[in-house]
Amino acid sequence: MKKEKQQLIIPFIGLNEGIHQFEFEIDSTFFEQFDYSIIKNADFVIKVDFEKKKTLFKVFLYLEGSIVMNCDRCLDAMTTKVKGEEKLIIKFGETSFNETDEIKVISPAEYELDLANEVYEYIHLLLPSKVEHEKIEDCNAKMIEQLEKLTTKQESTELDPRWAALSKFKDKSE
Repeated sequence: MKKEKQQLIIPFIGLNEGIHQFEFEIDSTFFEQFDYSIIKNADFVIKVDFEKKKTLFKVFLYLEGSIVMNCDRCLDAMTTKVKGEEKLIIKFGETSFNETDEIKVISPAEYELDLANEVYEYIHLLLPSKVEHEKIEDCNAKMIEQLEKLTTKQESTELDPRWAALSKFKDKSE
């Protein structure tokens, strides 16, 4: 049985002007909707403040959740907690308008707003550039031992004769 895809849709057609609040919960099935997603296991709560005006919408997104990722040091799975805020302005108009990261243009015929692509991108922007256990003691001990064996440098006390000849010039100039 295939899991139902998770959606982040706000039906704005019947809403009065003003601020409306929505809350969505997403998990791994949300990320399965997207090809080549680097996030495979995650749980998020997305709170949305949706401000409806006559000619545009202001959307404030509050994202908070946890993602299971691999530690860059030991490759063990670990849970990383992330949170962030994003702002989006939705305007009605033609699609020929150049959209930016903060402005999205939708057709005047639309009656609902799908935030799935934006939330997907915003969550990826929250990912840390380096994922590691806080303490090296929390890492896989066998992997750390292997890393230490491979990265140990043996220093040579013997000086390369080419550098020794150059050091004579250095001594004279001082």
